[in-house]
Amino acid sequence: MYQTLDYRCENGVAIARLNRPDKLNAINPAMIAELRELVAAVRADRSVRALVITGAGRAFSAGADIARLVEIKDAGAAIEFFENIQTAYNALEDLDRPTIAAINGLAFGGGCELALACDLRIMADSAALGVPEIKIGALPGAGGTQRLSKMLPPAIARQMIYFGEPLSSASALQHGLVNEVVPAAGVLDEALKWARRLAELPPIALRCAKSLVQAGINADLKTGIEAERAALAFLFTTEDRLEGMNAFLEKRAPKFSGQ
Repeated sequence: MYQTLDYRCENGVAIARLNRPDKLNAINPAMIAELRELVAAVRADRSVRALVITGAGRAFSAGADIARLVEIKDAGAAIEFFENIQTAYNALEDLDRPTIAAINGLAFGGGCELALACDLRIMADSAALGVPEIKIGALPGAGGTQRLSKMLPPAIARQMIYFGEPLSSASALQHGLVNEVVPAAGVLDEALKWARRLAELPPIALRCAKSLVQAGINADLKTGIEAERAALAFLFTTEDRLEGMNAFLEKRAPKFSGQ
C-alpha cells in the first residue's frame, strides 16, 4: 500500500513505521504524501483507537532528504515543499485519535518535528532530538520553531534552534519534551503498551480530551473552559459515559463501544 512506510493495525492499535532505513528514514516528497494519506486513512477507520509512529532500522528519522532540498532553487518551490510537510504534520497533530512517537533512534530536523506533532513521545535512552537546520543555512520548516517554543522553556527552545545542537534523552525528559525514556530495545514495546491502554478507554471521550488540550494550548482560558463545558454536556449523551459510570457503581470493568 505504501512505498516509504510500513503500516499494520491489530486490536485497535495501528503502527506506522518510516521505512527508508538505508537513508536513516530521511523524509522525501513521497514520504510526505504517504504520511498525509495514512493520516486520512486512520481518520476514516473507526476501528483504530491509537496510532504509534516509529522508524525502521537505527533511526527514527534523520530529517528532510538534503539531496532533495538541494534541488530547490527558488522561493516558490521552497514554499510548496514546506507547505506540503507542514500540512501533513498538522493533519497528524489534528488527528482525532491519540498518537505516540516511539523514538527508537536519532530524530533530527523533520524527524524531530514529526515526533513533536504526536501527542506523546517514548524515547530510547540512546536517541537524541534536534533541529540542526541552522548549520546548513536554513531553519526548521515543519513547525519546529513553533512547537518547540510552546513545549519547552523559551531559553531551551532558543538554544536548540539557534545552535542546532540536539538534546539527549535525559535532557528531553528533564524539560518535558518526552514522556518516558527506556532502553532502545524496548521503545516500541513500551509505546505499544501505552497505545493498548489508550485503546481500552472510551474513544469519544479521548477525542474530546485531545481537542480540549489543543484548545487550552491555543485559546484563552475562558474560551477553553467554555469548550470544556460543551464537551462534557456532549459526553453525557453518550452510551460510553453511562457504561463507564454504571461499571464503576457495579464494581466491574467497563466495555466501551465508542457510542
